Amino acid sequence: MNLSQNQKIIVNHIDGPLLVKAGAGCGKTRVLTERIKNLLSVEKRGKVLALTVSDMAAEKLRSRLEADPVFGEAIERVNIGTIHSFCHGIIQSRGYLIGLRPDVSVVDNVNDRTAILRNAIFDEVEFGTIQRGPQISESFISKWLSVISEQKRSWVPPKYCDLEPPFPAIYQKYNDVLWNQNAIDFDDILFLAYLILVSNFDIAKLYATVYHFICIDEAQDLTNAQYNIINSLCVSNFKNIMMVSDENQVIYTFDSSSSNFMSNLFIQDFNPTIYYLNENFRSAKQIVKFSNMFTGNTENLEKYVYNGELSATVYADEISEAQAVREMIKALMADGHKDIENDLGYHNFAVIARNKYIFSQIENEFSKNEIPFFYNKYPSGIACESDFMEAFELILRLLMNPLDVYHRQLLSKLVLKELSQDLSCNDIKTHIEKLVIDTSFEWLKYAFKPLTTTDSFNFGKALSELKDNIPDRLSDDDKYLLVNDIGEWEKHWKKYQSQIPSQKRSLISFRNLISLGKTLDIDAEAGVALLTGPMSKSLEFEVVFIIGLSEGTFPDYRAVRRGGEHIEQEKNNMFMAVSRAKRLCYLSYPKEKLMPWGDIKRQNPSRFIGLALQAQE
Repeated sequence: MNLSQNQKIIVNHIDGPLLVKAGAGCGKTRVLTERIKNLLSVEKRGKVLALTVSDMAAEKLRSRLEADPVFGEAIERVNIGTIHSFCHGIIQSRGYLIGLRPDVSVVDNVNDRTAILRNAIFDEVEFGTIQRGPQISESFISKWLSVISEQKRSWVPPKYCDLEPPFPAIYQKYNDVLWNQNAIDFDDILFLAYLILVSNFDIAKLYATVYHFICIDEAQDLTNAQYNIINSLCVSNFKNIMMVSDENQVIYTFDSSSSNFMSNLFIQDFNPTIYYLNENFRSAKQIVKFSNMFTGNTENLEKYVYNGELSATVYADEISEAQAVREMIKALMADGHKDIENDLGYHNFAVIARNKYIFSQIENEFSKNEIPFFYNKYPSGIACESDFMEAFELILRLLMNPLDVYHRQLLSKLVLKELSQDLSCNDIKTHIEKLVIDTSFEWLKYAFKPLTTTDSFNFGKALSELKDNIPDRLSDDDKYLLVNDIGEWEKHWKKYQSQIPSQKRSLISFRNLISLGKTLDIDAEAGVALLTGPMSKSLEFEVVFIIGLSEGTFPDYRAVRRGGEHIEQEKNNMFMAVSRAKRLCYLSYPKEKLMPWGDIKRQNPSRFIGLALQAQE
């Protein structure tokens, strides 16, 4: 591992508190990873507690440690996780000390929390402290749920809440319902763990004995509660604590996070040695120069060590574009690049597109040439690109659960129509029909009968009905996404049929298998990553290809139609895609695109191609 002189000094720091301040790309995670390895090599028995504020940062640190074959079994002596997950572990193992049962559950689903609060509010309606009426809307409930979260994050219990009545009473009732159900919510975790630690000195001392070193990543995002948790672990004059941070990257300000806890309180409480990292090793000048065109940033590029590469290319068609990506990957893996210090493997590459159907030729080329690839899994197992099939997906959720208010509201918003409240929730089909009638989504009703028949579940028939009744008025862009979306559902259905006997098939079991990833053709997350813009967030690769950059595809045609904030969001998506590249970024578009029904459509270069050409000048 090549380290700068400053990085080596930090890695070799053993005893005593230290604070590492570094900008993006200056090697914070690398230094933290290497220091943990060094600590474990020096301390043969003690453990290291490595905490961060986000799951993604924790996973990034864990994957770097696991990727080192020399590190081996020593990783068993590192506890890596978020501060919340660590505190949840304290509650599970020591919660009995404050009256909690061992099987206490955490209610972190917003729908469940909303339902609990709604019941508490309507109890107060019955008591007469709140007037029944339109003011008790979903937005009203959502706002009060946010206020409860704010109070809990500030560790203010109901009896000390200084807000106007009846809020304290509702807050108390909300907590009572949780307690009666042997449950806590996400915002309770830090406070209850802190209560366990400060009320039981021996427990805090035990943790300080087990963990010889504590390392805090992304410390600029610490909240008051999180800092107090960390402080409560440092009993008996414990000083072996490290904080790593970038004051310019505070991203959780909505959660009362502040760099003040790291920059001021930590310095006052621990008097740490402070180290600064200034050179940027992550990003290349050319990538940053282009990214800055989307942000207006005018930073000095001299701190970037590597120049990198950015180019924009036009190809005759999608096949030529895919072949060029394939050849570039093979060449870089064989010959390397002067700005990339390590050998390249497939995991160092990503191909990014605005929607997943742009990848069809890439899939063909990679499959023919035995190049492994995978898609990042969507939380729901499938993501619809067209508005029509997004509505279809919401309809499926409502058919599975008629009491699902959340997705009913999303459907109402999507079709731009208010839902009448005078119908029974048991008559969900009538609910849905009233929503889509006289809208551009009305033709989706053709899928209802195969999905709601009591004789058998025939999802394939529902998809056939949709394909046979696609409205003629749709533009080529709308139809392109819609036809591909239906095809995507057909693939999942075919895989489901091969796994589940016909007599056991149901909409719920089908949807559950999709969510679990059991109906995917590609399951293993190994090889070149194929990503849409939103799914690339927080990921980084040495080399990124952004393909299909034609106007109407990226930026999306719907954003082009609407303009304003929608175009701004497309710029954000493009910034996110480009900034996934650490050293090399190759942009391209095909002059022609093959439509699912066989037509060839002429393409024009995206406005982002023009910006890339400017950045090259």
